[in-house]
Amino acid sequence: MIRTIAISWFLAFALYAPSPAAAQSDQLSANDKDFIEFAGETDLAAVRLAQMAQLHASSPNVKSFALHMEQEHAADLKRLTLISNKTGGIAPNTLDDVHASAIKRISKSKGSQFDHAFLKAVVNEHENALTSFQREAEHGFNPSLQSYAKNTLPKLEKHLKLAKELDAVE
Repeated sequence: MIRTIAISWFLAFALYAPSPAAAQSDQLSANDKDFIEFAGETDLAAVRLAQMAQLHASSPNVKSFALHMEQEHAADLKRLTLISNKTGGIAPNTLDDVHASAIKRISKSKGSQFDHAFLKAVVNEHENALTSFQREAEHGFNPSLQSYAKNTLPKLEKHLKLAKELDAVE
């Protein structure tokens, strides 16, 4: 009889225990979820800005930089989305209103004025991103997101440095 009760309890627990996906979603703190959203928005904005710069920049150096930046941020966004899917988070796939309006504003610029507006936006985005990525790398709860942040930091620093250097020259 005790054995039957024990088996019944075991089966009841097994049927009502959280699924592995639900358990994984518990791995994300509120800060981790916020980071996923922020990092995704940053990558999406960088990709869209870079695509626009490849079409509208007047400087070949700015166009080359934009292509490189687009490729790296697209790859980062893909990695972030995979991590999000595994941990129960949701990476954004559309720009928020703030980024969309900034991109729209920049798109109205022409020639060297466009180059400067693009580079200024890249500097601003990357300075903000560095703070958030450093915080996640040091204090994030989820190891996959911490690793993502740590691995992405050098790219962000490089993009920031190149954007500043190009803006000083162009």
